[in-house]
Amino acid sequence: MNKKTAVVIAAFLLLYALWEKAGAQTILDNYVRIGLDSNLAVKQKNFDLRKATLDLDRARALFYPQVGLNAQYTLAQGGRTIEVPIGDLLNSVYSSLNQLTSSSKFPQVQNQSIQFLPNDYHDTKIEVTLPIYNPSLWYNKMIKEELINNQQQQVDLYRRDLVNNIKQAYYQFLQSRKAVSIYGNALATVNENLRFAEKLVKNNAATKEVVFKAKAEVSQVQTSMAGAVQNEKNAAAYFNFLLNRPFETGIEFDSTILQSVENKMQLVADVPAGREELKQLKSSKRALEINQKLNETYKLPVVNGFYNIGFQGYGYKFNDKQFYQLGGLQLQFNIFKGNDNKLKAKQNQIDIESIKNQYSNTESQILLQITTTYNTYESALEAMHSSYDEVMSTREVFRLAQSRYREGQALQIELIDARTQMTNAEIRYSLAQLAVLTKTAELERVMATYNIGQTAKR
Repeated sequence: MNKKTAVVIAAFLLLYALWEKAGAQTILDNYVRIGLDSNLAVKQKNFDLRKATLDLDRARALFYPQVGLNAQYTLAQGGRTIEVPIGDLLNSVYSSLNQLTSSSKFPQVQNQSIQFLPNDYHDTKIEVTLPIYNPSLWYNKMIKEELINNQQQQVDLYRRDLVNNIKQAYYQFLQSRKAVSIYGNALATVNENLRFAEKLVKNNAATKEVVFKAKAEVSQVQTSMAGAVQNEKNAAAYFNFLLNRPFETGIEFDSTILQSVENKMQLVADVPAGREELKQLKSSKRALEINQKLNETYKLPVVNGFYNIGFQGYGYKFNDKQFYQLGGLQLQFNIFKGNDNKLKAKQNQIDIESIKNQYSNTESQILLQITTTYNTYESALEAMHSSYDEVMSTREVFRLAQSRYREGQALQIELIDARTQMTNAEIRYSLAQLAVLTKTAELERVMATYNIGQTAKR
């Protein structure tokens, strides 16, 4: 084999190893993406986000002209009246005019009584109003936009927690399946010991006591096996629940994850900028600052334009005599409200200071959370290494005990004790691996290193 061929083969093996590693990572990543897309709780959170988006659309709609049809028709009888003494004022004048003209061109008139409530009267019009200068509408729209961002962070916060839950549930499933495998190997071992004990009794090399002890050990392992199988089913059901799938759906097993626990994670010393809790507090602070500006708009006037076109008069008619148009401007300027607006602004400023204090406190809590989680992670990693050493030792002890037992140099109780210690050590090592993986997922959560993607705004 020449040097060039060796380099090509080495490169191929490296690419294959990288591909295999990427494929192993993709298995869990694909499950995470399935969960993020289909989890019912995430969908519920997205409903709230969609409602916030619709609130923003409603705020934008306030900038457009508002058009409405208003029709009113009244029938009235009785009520207040006003007396108009037309006869008293004009009849004497009309009499004098008749005498001067020697005619009756000016008849006598009666005093009139006019009813305040209009009878058989209608007012049918189309009303158009348009905000010309209203700063509160702009600030209201900006607040709605910030509330969408705030709701976005709530959704992303749950999505990050969901990623952590899915990973831990998957690790729990892997551990439970490995426990089934460990007890399966133990069951094969004790069954082999039982057959060997029966062979000794058959050849009169031992008493029946060794068979009964071997059978008891088989029963003990079978009981542990049944519990492990049940744990695996429960872990699979919970994992499928998070992915919103039928509980009995098969789960692809990725054994390489258990081998990746040796890849030690590095501690992030600073507060992660990607933590949704901090983003949410920043968004709340911005919303309060905008609301402060909104509270201060009482110092500014509000100008609206209006235009009415319709028909108005006695009798429900639509003709030239009843047609009318009316347009104009409306100015509203609050002069004094007992300092209510100033007090409201002071309350809002207190809320802003409270958010700033809460932000600093949350930063400290996150740093503490990262530190304690990383310390626990390192402790779990050391415990896993110790458990691995224990597994290697107990396996060697069992191998020697089994060899001496088959040669008649060890008691059966020594073999049973060595097998029990080996199985328990393997279970403890499996649990230690689970603890490291769990702490890895927690570290990934508190340091916000996993890219959860951007929630689509609907």
